[in-house]
Amino acid sequence: MDIQVLGVGEAADPSFANSSLIVAAGGFRLMIDCGHSVPPVLWREMPDPDAIDALYFTHHHPDHCFGLVPALIRWTDDRRSKPLDIVTTAGGWKQLALLFQAGATDPDRSLSFPLRWVETPEDGTLGPFRLRTAPTRHSMPNRAIRLEAGGVAFAYSGDGRATPESEALFRGADLLFHECLTVEADPTQPFHAAHGQLADYPTRLGVRAMRLYHVRMGERERLAAACAADPRVLLARPGERIVLTPQVPAPGAV
Repeated sequence: MDIQVLGVGEAADPSFANSSLIVAAGGFRLMIDCGHSVPPVLWREMPDPDAIDALYFTHHHPDHCFGLVPALIRWTDDRRSKPLDIVTTAGGWKQLALLFQAGATDPDRSLSFPLRWVETPEDGTLGPFRLRTAPTRHSMPNRAIRLEAGGVAFAYSGDGRATPESEALFRGADLLFHECLTVEADPTQPFHAAHGQLADYPTRLGVRAMRLYHVRMGERERLAAACAADPRVLLARPGERIVLTPQVPAPGAV
């Protein structure tokens, strides 16, 4: 499984594109979230209009979905031909329809390729992936995602504080990307996670490695210092490429 990081920033970060990445396995590429500042990065990193097979939306705040219509228009201009799966909730479909309306784009007539709407499953498949989801605590419905393929598991929180369901989803993941707005929990931000709430995940949940993203502007230096206590926990970096391979048991392990 191959993870390519497009953006790691929060909603209005001038230095980092909105949080988004691409997960690939078996020749299939799934893009997770496409916020308003993501498309230029996507076009530079993936110039082939047919490169992305599916888009998954964790939720529908602007920094997670407002890049959809510009991406589709550019792919049409570049003559994309193959269908695109868009995976979102039933409520999410209605919100995305408003984006199409605002962007004067008819998804049935304006594009050079068909869109296929897939309702977010609790447990299902997409391409080569087993795909599972769970809710987090956020100001609008958000579903964290877990992808399994080739003997490895990758999880991505979207936004929001953990729930028992999301922690169960993350358990034993080879790599977890989790949003982390601040170092300490901020009472004015009840719908965003903090480092203090996540730091024990590698030990408590058996997460092999963790990357933190969606960091508040001005907090990155402090958060990097907090992460230094555990080499399993790092700040996510734009442009980072991570290849996950199955763990090999140590000699003599049972």
